Amino acid sequence: MIRFITCLLLSCTQDVSITKVNEVDIPRAQDTSSTIIVEPSSNPTTEPTAEPSTELPVNYDMVSGYFLYHFRQVACPACVGVYNEIEVTAYMKTHYPTSGNYFDNYQPAGTCTTAIYDSYVSSQPNGLSGQVVIKGNGNPITLSQLGASEWQTNSILEYQYERQTFHTITGPQFEVENAFQTVEGFDYIEPYTMLWVDPSYAFDAPIRRTGMTFTWGPAIGELFEVIVAVYSWDGTQFLGAVSCLDNDTGALFVPAQYLQQYSPGSIAAIHLIRHRMDSVESPDLEGSIQTHMIWEVIGTGYIE
Repeated sequence: MIRFITCLLLSCTQDVSITKVNEVDIPRAQDTSSTIIVEPSSNPTTEPTAEPSTELPVNYDMVSGYFLYHFRQVACPACVGVYNEIEVTAYMKTHYPTSGNYFDNYQPAGTCTTAIYDSYVSSQPNGLSGQVVIKGNGNPITLSQLGASEWQTNSILEYQYERQTFHTITGPQFEVENAFQTVEGFDYIEPYTMLWVDPSYAFDAPIRRTGMTFTWGPAIGELFEVIVAVYSWDGTQFLGAVSCLDNDTGALFVPAQYLQQYSPGSIAAIHLIRHRMDSVESPDLEGSIQTHMIWEVIGTGYIE
């Protein structure tokens, strides 16, 4: 999934206070088998020795799948040429186990980078075909086959997204209970002027070349990323971007060294992104599935 939008994808939404958090034992089968008594033979024979199993244990350090659940809210769709303020996408792929890592492209927490790219994991599809279904507490959501061992849907409505809820993934020949837990959004974001919705007064939030602090709430203890993508004053030329990643504490500072290179008056897309990156074991897929929850709000500003 692209970490930021290279065309000027911005949007301002008055409703940033995305809905708050929504607030088995397996019985053992009874042993109904009969006890068979065998009389000892007068000519006992040696019982054959069972052959040792040659089946190797599953190595859960290997990755055999990836699941992404991305909630994106854009502040001003008209500013960037998109139709919807909110888009919710679910994507999954499975493959034979590999030592790759889908999170390798992220810098360590507490650092910033201008090298923003997607991870590439070399893998061989395992040929599974059919539907993938995710289910929390509400109605199931179905992902359609996208390609070889790949599934996706971008038709999820906002009300269908269950916040802070564990979901089970069921696919062709595999099922993982409590595979991932979704994240929630924000009650507030500052500076709030990033979220103006009308193109006539968007790009009103000043992004200071001397360094800029962004704040939000609630903080839920995950990872948080701020990307400032800068464009020429008229939006026709992409000038560069910086990504800063840190713990989700409610505030993040983008240092001056990453902003002072841009001319005052340049406009910017500001991506505020909450991440939950995790991994779940899947015996059926003979490895682990890496799961990635993203809640992203994109606003507008200008370099001051």
